[in-house]
Amino acid sequence: MPVLGGIREWFQSDLGQHVLQTESAMLDQLLPAHFGYNLAQFSVQSRSLYASSQVQNKFAVSLDESLEGALMARPAELPLISDCLDVAIVHHLLDFTESPQDILREIARVTLPMGHIVLVGFNPLSFWGAWKLMAKFKGRAPWNGSFIRPGRLMDWLNLLNFKIDRAQYAIYRPPVARCSGRVGDFSRGVSRDVNLPTGAIYVIVAQKHVGAIRPQKPVWKPAPAFGRLSVVQTVQHKGVTSQSHTPQEDL
Repeated sequence: MPVLGGIREWFQSDLGQHVLQTESAMLDQLLPAHFGYNLAQFSVQSRSLYASSQVQNKFAVSLDESLEGALMARPAELPLISDCLDVAIVHHLLDFTESPQDILREIARVTLPMGHIVLVGFNPLSFWGAWKLMAKFKGRAPWNGSFIRPGRLMDWLNLLNFKIDRAQYAIYRPPVARCSGRVGDFSRGVSRDVNLPTGAIYVIVAQKHVGAIRPQKPVWKPAPAFGRLSVVQTVQHKGVTSQSHTPQEDL
């Protein structure tokens, strides 16, 4: 089970709200490009992040009973059939779990071929990652989480037959509320904003690819063009000429 440890309460703080608003602004620009029938959000907090998505059926998967109307399930044992989700939003879940690879593998299982996983997390290669090393002894959220390198996550996704579409980064200031500044303007597209791999948060979009089955051409034994021809022989019988057909060996 995920180690929540106050992360929900932290997202209600000024700094947590700044992070959530930034992530929402990024997802508002990324999600409309993905279509389908089913979208699921897996998050450590209760706010829905899929309002801009065009997917028909959208729902949240809750880790406990705190989120009303959501599907409650263990993230490593989802009560969903394989290949049923067009889009899966994984919001900071891998940062606060003891088995991130198992959870990612399970979410990959329920994602359709050509479907997308959208990973949102904290980047250890940032000001926030350095701050975490100093603040770890406090045991407070979000510093009690396990920030995972984006490159490592991409390797895991590749092993699960996902191709990375994009990796977007944001928030380059120290984790201090009064220094956080304004939420970035992504309305013209996330690609137009600064995208250095030292941002405090990342959004990785990956698409599931399943190897195509190549039809095998049947191997036919070549037959000679005149293999069934027979030779006509002329026979004389007392002034009457008759013809007989004698099959020959295949040429």
